[in-house]
Amino acid sequence: MKRILLACSLLGLCALAQAQAVVAPAPVAQSAASSPALEHAVPTEAQRQAQSQQLAERRKQLDEAYKQDMKICYQKFDVTSCRNEARERRIQANAALRQEELKFNASERQIKAAEAQRRIAEKNADAQGQDAQARSAEAVQQAQDRAERNAQKQIDHANKGGSREAFEAKQREAAEHRANLEKKRRERDKPPAAPLPVPGASK
Repeated sequence: MKRILLACSLLGLCALAQAQAVVAPAPVAQSAASSPALEHAVPTEAQRQAQSQQLAERRKQLDEAYKQDMKICYQKFDVTSCRNEARERRIQANAALRQEELKFNASERQIKAAEAQRRIAEKNADAQGQDAQARSAEAVQQAQDRAERNAQKQIDHANKGGSREAFEAKQREAAEHRANLEKKRRERDKPPAAPLPVPGASK
């Protein structure tokens, strides 16, 4: 009987210590995830794994203690009364442990939800940054396209101006050439001048 009481007292002390070390309730975890000033209140992954293992170990110890109590009860004269007392102790210890497990599970859900929200926010921020970069690159490309079009227009305009000047020069040369030909033709068709009088012919 002393052994059973000792085991129960040990389980009670473990439950009390675990209750003090359990992660803060869900609102605290949520505010810690959303506020940089309270990030230290959120347990690390290693701490959470250690707490989960501790709860699993306590569950295992509780089951083993109950099995040991039942073995002892079968060695006693009043087996039924002993078994009832062992079951009652197991129910009380299980209730306390169950409360801690529920708190831990709720905290885990809150932490994971906060992490999911953080990942979504980061993904949205990345997407917005990529959109801004794409818009900036598109604006730069449009500016370059406009500059290239303007430069091409200036080149085309300069080329057209040079062609016009060359055309006008050719027209002037052709006109001068025609004028020269006309002058030569007129000189060729001009009637010959009258011969000079022979001196002394009038006598």
